[in-house]
Amino acid sequence: MPTTKSLVVLFLTAVVGAASTSAQSLDKRHQIELRVGGWSQVTNTRTAVGPSGVTTTVGANGFVGGFAYGHWLKEELAFRITGGLMAANIDVQSSITGVSTEVAAVVPLLFGMRYYFPGSTYGGQFRPFAGLGVGTIIGSYELVQTGFTVVTESRSEAAFGGEVEAGVSILLSRTVLATVAMAYDLMTDFQEPIGGSRNYSGPQMTMGISLLLGKGSS
Repeated sequence: MPTTKSLVVLFLTAVVGAASTSAQSLDKRHQIELRVGGWSQVTNTRTAVGPSGVTTTVGANGFVGGFAYGHWLKEELAFRITGGLMAANIDVQSSITGVSTEVAAVVPLLFGMRYYFPGSTYGGQFRPFAGLGVGTIIGSYELVQTGFTVVTESRSEAAFGGEVEAGVSILLSRTVLATVAMAYDLMTDFQEPIGGSRNYSGPQMTMGISLLLGKGSS
């Protein structure tokens, strides 16, 4: 999982690489982006041995990874679809009566826009922006108990969510774009806890590397 320090190193590398890149237009072009990062990232791995057996818990709260598709409607305005893994939790309990495994995941699917400030559009490699996205936060939970009998339980539910963000995109070449962004996610509560929580609102910091497709406008 990338740390804040590694994200800063990647950002500085992008800054150096962009210095020799000629200006390019993004109007009417497409973007496929891979995003990684974390801001309030909490990762736990715990193993406990008690009278009833062994319990192992692996959890992660905060942004883990994701992807995005973008299309520039014009030089300063881009439409985006983003998805990713916001949180995951695995809980395994082993006892003389059998093994119980709980798996939970929270996945956001958002639709939004990014506005690139006019003074930073065509003619420069560094393009600061502000963005807004809304959509669905999907939570899934599965329980499998094995022993004298096998019991399975699964459920999935959706909550309404949104995101506000600000950052900078750096044009490294005609086909590669790097982005650093800070965002805050907001969501309504799940009806039942998913991975130990009903709500995963909070800040995040991400680093994205994009492949740019299409010729764009002339």
